[in-house]
Amino acid sequence: MVGTLVSRQHILSLADQGVVSATSFLTTLLIARWSGSIQLGLYALGLTILLTIVGLQENLILVPYQVHRSLPTGTQSERAGGFLILSLLFSASAMLLLCLVALGLYAWPANSETIGMTLVIAGIVPFALAREFARRIAMARLEMGEALLLDLSVAALQLLILGWLGISDRLSVVAAWIALGVACATPTFIWFCYRRANFTLGITHVPMALDQTWRLGKWLLVGRITSQLQGYAIYWLSVAIAGAAVTGVYAACMSVIGFSNPLIIGLTNIFLPKTVLAWEQAGARGLWQQTIRNTALMAVAMTAFSVATFFVGERVMLFLYRGSEFAGYGQTLFVLALATSIAPLATVASFSLTAMHRAQAAVWVIVGDAALTVLLVWLLITNLGLLGAAYALLIANIAGTLACWLVYLYYLRREFWRRNRDSWKIAT
Repeated sequence: MVGTLVSRQHILSLADQGVVSATSFLTTLLIARWSGSIQLGLYALGLTILLTIVGLQENLILVPYQVHRSLPTGTQSERAGGFLILSLLFSASAMLLLCLVALGLYAWPANSETIGMTLVIAGIVPFALAREFARRIAMARLEMGEALLLDLSVAALQLLILGWLGISDRLSVVAAWIALGVACATPTFIWFCYRRANFTLGITHVPMALDQTWRLGKWLLVGRITSQLQGYAIYWLSVAIAGAAVTGVYAACMSVIGFSNPLIIGLTNIFLPKTVLAWEQAGARGLWQQTIRNTALMAVAMTAFSVATFFVGERVMLFLYRGSEFAGYGQTLFVLALATSIAPLATVASFSLTAMHRAQAAVWVIVGDAALTVLLVWLLITNLGLLGAAYALLIANIAGTLACWLVYLYYLRREFWRRNRDSWKIAT
């Protein structure tokens, strides 16, 4: 069954995400090895800033491009050019904002390393965003091999520079960020030269792209923020109700569960463009078939992860986190794995809703799911401790997934009915 579900594009997408995740891990390891914990802490702080900016670009510009790129308004190169200009404007705005933040830190006054790091991040933001733009454009065209080649080039260059800096005893957080900027800039520049014919730049195409971006992007942004707050709320509730020690164990558990992230992200990177393509080419019937294929593949992958967690999850946690306080959480890990495995099934349905231009419906489900999670964690963690929080997340994810699928099926049925009605009118 898996052989019929997994294509070459799926494998390349998983490999690409594996490269991105491995590069991030090795970068953290190299900074910790050659620069120490203080520099690593500053790097981690800066990384949260950069990932936030990249996430904003993804939701406000890149996903709307993937959904709207085949609309009959202008040519594909004109639409791509309009979204590229939007991305450039977004990069300039992010640079300006970070420079203002650095100026505020200077007036505070803050640590000189923090100010310098903020300014360096402002300088490399355009290259990081351009790299993400390029790889997402390739994914939107289902050119997964192209995205993999780009990310392999960035990874090789970044790790080579970091290795040279470490061996020569010059590695610092600022140097690490400069290495990232250089690594992103060079392959991305080559990619844009190679793909320059795919972009028709003109200010007249920007209003069209901006309209399409805002109509969809505002809902995607609300959904992204709500999902992040949902994850953070468990930590804060855990600290307030059960204490910092329990929260620390929960963070350790989630780091083990985080091994599923490359699998989830690798699959979802290809699910959205395939879902949009199915909707555009085959309508409701094609969308339904693609949704079922995506769901089956995700279910198989996440079932395998849950089974692995059941058998070796606690051993992995004890290997990574030495200490008796981390022992005895095998059941909690398994419940968290189940909760994490169910959530992507809702993502599959939400992608289908997004392809149908019903993203706002998926966002309302996410908001309801977040509220239910907070309520259940507050009720269950008091009596059951960390296991209660895990069950709360599991119950909320099951409810959210069912709600998302019911909403999707409602709109899909309406679309079937509308198209059959239009076909009947044409026939008569």
